Amino acid sequence: MDDVRVSYLDIADLHRDADGLARAWLREEEHARFTRYRHDDDRLMFLAGRVMARSIVGAAIGCPPGSWRWREGPHGRPEIDEPGTALRFNIAHSAGLVACAIADGRDVGVDVEDRQRPETDRQIVSRYCSPAEAADIDAHGDAWHDRFLIYWTLKEAYLKARGLGISVHLSDISFTLDDDVPRIGFIGSLADHDPRWTFSLLRPTPRHLVAIASEGDGPVAHQLAPFDASAIDRDRPHR
Repeated sequence: MDDVRVSYLDIADLHRDADGLARAWLREEEHARFTRYRHDDDRLMFLAGRVMARSIVGAAIGCPPGSWRWREGPHGRPEIDEPGTALRFNIAHSAGLVACAIADGRDVGVDVEDRQRPETDRQIVSRYCSPAEAADIDAHGDAWHDRFLIYWTLKEAYLKARGLGISVHLSDISFTLDDDVPRIGFIGSLADHDPRWTFSLLRPTPRHLVAIASEGDGPVAHQLAPFDASAIDRDRPHR
């Protein structure tokens, strides 16, 4: 599998019996985390991410969804614990949309952003963006916030693929968007980082922006498609 596949699901497509799904799909520690969420949307996005990952990764490695295990790295990057495999995956969610990316033999990261989120303080541009990115954002006038979100989402996808935390100087990650094709570069403290990464920006809905980062400089295709919600019942683990 040379391409990167990303599936997405609107939490509105989950069944009404979220508690029943949680009992069927989640491990004990995950279920405890599920019940701690105070808001319904947060709880459902967490559940959807687990269901999607278990189903998608299980199918890719030939295992029933309940029989493989993952662990989380120091900054939350999910990694398949067993069985041994070169497959990588990543999960993201925002504003009711959940995405799961899988790739074989290459690190992968995905991030979802809500384009309707309230406008942030413009001073954050200089804090999180390189001088070239900031100049591009300024050039977009009243649309500056949407442009900023593009850079932010790309940076988040890269950090998630690498398993890096926000302690990294985000302004030292510098993207160019020539013809809307994202290309990464590094300056300052990150000048020695490997620029051989492939990125895509996709818009599955008018509200949501999805950024995908995959290791290597190609050729690789990033494919985005809705998650087959019938798998929620068809692949339900046996407890």
